[in-house]
Amino acid sequence: MLFSEVRLTILIEDPREVERRRLLGIEDPDAPTREDLVAALDQVNEGKVPDNRLALRVLAEEMSQWPNLEVEAPKKKPSKSLYAKATDTGVDPKVAAKRLNIDWDSAAEIDDSDANDEAEVPPAVGYGALYLVTAFPIIIGVSVVLILFYNSLQ
Repeated sequence: MLFSEVRLTILIEDPREVERRRLLGIEDPDAPTREDLVAALDQVNEGKVPDNRLALRVLAEEMSQWPNLEVEAPKKKPSKSLYAKATDTGVDPKVAAKRLNIDWDSAAEIDDSDANDEAEVPPAVGYGALYLVTAFPIIIGVSVVLILFYNSLQ
């Protein structure tokens, strides 16, 4: 839990607790407010000793009642990333070079020399198809507007 989340949790007062105190008549005017508790928490976070000891005591009692506060998440050993688990070699060029039986420095220099960068279709034809597909709905819209305008004149 982040500090801001803890701070917000302490700042929000439980309505059930307020109702219980109101019904039982145990309202204490000297009790620290939620803002006092947050101020004490801020001072503790800054490494200072809070001036309001009563607020600090109430804060400690309230935080000790939080569920699962003592439960610590199990720590895992460092393991491979999901990508490294999914692929045979992962991302390490040394391991990839060993599998390919080549020097790992030259593994980074492998280039696909068979790739042909020449376009089979001239750019005007390629863009022409794009323009035609884009212009088709515009042509339909303009023709519908013209037909409606012509019919409104009759």
